[in-house]
Amino acid sequence: MSRFPFLTLALFLIASSVWNGCTTSRVIENTRVPEITLDEFGVITFNNKRLEPGKIAEAVRAAGFKREQEVNILIPDNPDRALMRSVSIELLQSGYTRTIFVKNRKASANVPKPR
Repeated sequence: MSRFPFLTLALFLIASSVWNGCTTSRVIENTRVPEITLDEFGVITFNNKRLEPGKIAEAVRAAGFKREQEVNILIPDNPDRALMRSVSIELLQSGYTRTIFVKNRKASANVPKPR
């Protein structure tokens, strides 16, 4: 028997929570970010090639994307909602149910000068 049963129990609980936290995390496989780009002028590009609406799902399928895979779509800061909707509907009708619209992340820092 241990001389410090509460310490042993606390260490066991900490170790098991760390173990469970690492083993239950979600890992996304086979994701390339972003796959499709919509620019502010309504131009759709995939793999650096311009696509017309109606040809997006065909290009995604030809590139080897699986239907259960996430398809990330980069959109500008002020996106065209109608274009987003049409791209989403086209992919959904072709079986791609995991489309995600993403924006470029921007970060800035203001470092004051030391006095």
